Amino acid sequence: MMVCPYNESSLLLILQIDHSRIAGLLAAHWGNDQFARLNPYASVVLAAQEHDSGWWDWEIKPSVNEQGYPSDYIGSIKHLGQGVWLDLYRRAIERLAARDLYAAYYVSMHGEALLTQGMGLLPSMPDYRNDPAVQNFIAEQKALRAGWLQKLQHDDAFKNVSDDEQLWTNFKLMEVFDQFAQFVCNRYPFNSRARKNGPTNTLGGMPVPVAPGKPDVMLTVDVQNEADAIVRPFPFDVNPLRLSFEGRLVPNQPFANQEEFLCQFYRGERIAINYTLSAA
Repeated sequence: MMVCPYNESSLLLILQIDHSRIAGLLAAHWGNDQFARLNPYASVVLAAQEHDSGWWDWEIKPSVNEQGYPSDYIGSIKHLGQGVWLDLYRRAIERLAARDLYAAYYVSMHGEALLTQGMGLLPSMPDYRNDPAVQNFIAEQKALRAGWLQKLQHDDAFKNVSDDEQLWTNFKLMEVFDQFAQFVCNRYPFNSRARKNGPTNTLGGMPVPVAPGKPDVMLTVDVQNEADAIVRPFPFDVNPLRLSFEGRLVPNQPFANQEEFLCQFYRGERIAINYTLSAA
């Protein structure tokens, strides 16, 4: 759950599952005359759309932190408890694997990447690899992916997109979609400078795949005002790309207990948020 200041009396809460849907929308519109279309399209879009879907299990009844405030997603493995956090991703990966093994492969990689500085792509992120529970999770996910890869490489629908180069390209794109969707969803209005953590307007310097045989580039999201941004270079198939998602308001105060918070969380006013991404 993304916790953003709204005004002096209210906080704006954006659910991780809604952030995940924005990532899926970015993926769905990825590709134009400069940037290659996703391959395979449906499975990679699905992976982006569901990459944080495990948060649903917690966000249907979220908790406050030790100070009595809603828990922000940054550092959540610590303040939710590693067992809670790791299980959120385990269940999401398991559910997705039952529907689309190729998509689940990337959500498994993403779960590991959140613990390993994006598998080396995002060195500014925390590194949790010294923790025994994290080590077990990573080993478990690697074993799952090894078994899935054997199946994918013998599946006519996926064998041509399951070589090392394509797998790594699609994983980098997954992380781009996540970083981009975080940047979009974790601030309100769009030009707010209140948040001091999370992705930068260059998506943490993520290398962004362009097309086979072309070098990666860096995207810049140049926010213009409260609702609009220019993206350089522009990777989407519609211009402008319109993004809509929902937030909810709760009082900006510490809550005495969980029940008091949930009362405000469930009844909180819903806010429609609309941003646009445009080419220069």
